This record gives sequence, structure tokens and C-alpha cells, in this order.
Amino acid sequence: MKWSQVNSASIKAAITGGALLVSAVLPHGGVDGLKLCPWFHLSGHQCPFCGMTRAFVAITHFDLSAAIDFNPGSPLIYGAFIYIFWASISALRRGEDDIKPPNRKLYLSWMTFSITIFSWLFYQRIIRLILF
Repeated sequence: MKWSQVNSASIKAAITGGALLVSAVLPHGGVDGLKLCPWFHLSGHQCPFCGMTRAFVAITHFDLSAAIDFNPGSPLIYGAFIYIFWASISALRRGEDDIKPPNRKLYLSWMTFSITIFSWLFYQRIIRLILF
């Protein structure tokens, strides 16, 4: 099978479902020291997305406070993964090639909140280190 024959909904379901499955399989507390970020390994400083893997594991194990400690933006991204996985599975059941766009107001609210959180994290973790 060629990549051009694989529909978008299948790819999205596999990626988001895989990430959610891995976060369920990894032991909560067993990944607290895990640092996968290449930026962290190159610079020694956290990027705005550092802690996302640990936060996904914490959310999957119903520990929202730990997830927010790892990365305050993680519930937003986790929610997006849940939505995309659900929408992809629904599209595949209907025989469609891709997911339908979300409600515009919901999408714009999510986007505004996400940009705000990750801009603040960018300032906290990158810019503040450069300026001070």
C-alpha cells in the first residue's frame, strides 16, 4: 500500500491513539525523571513543550495536578489529542477520508488559550533566561 492510499483520518487516529495508548502503558511516577527533549539536551534549559510526555502519563492516570506541574499547557494538548482521535474514529466509521472541522468558536477559544499558555511558557523557559 502506498502512502497516497492511506487516508488522513487513519493517520491521525494512529498517531493520537498511539500517544494516548503509550501514556496509559507507561507507569505514572516511573517517568518523572524522563527528559526526551532535544532542546533540553542541547541547551540544558526547558522548552515550552518540556514535560509533555510526563504530563500525558499523569493525565491518563488521573493526576491533573502533577500534569500541570510538568507542563501547564498539557491539558489543552491532551484534550486536542482526545478530540482528534475520537473525530478520526468517527470519520472512519462513516467511511470518510478526514475529520470534520471542529466548531469555530470552540476552536478559536482553544487556540487563543493555547497560544497564551505556550507564549507564557516560552517567555518563562527561554526569553527570561536570555534577558536575565
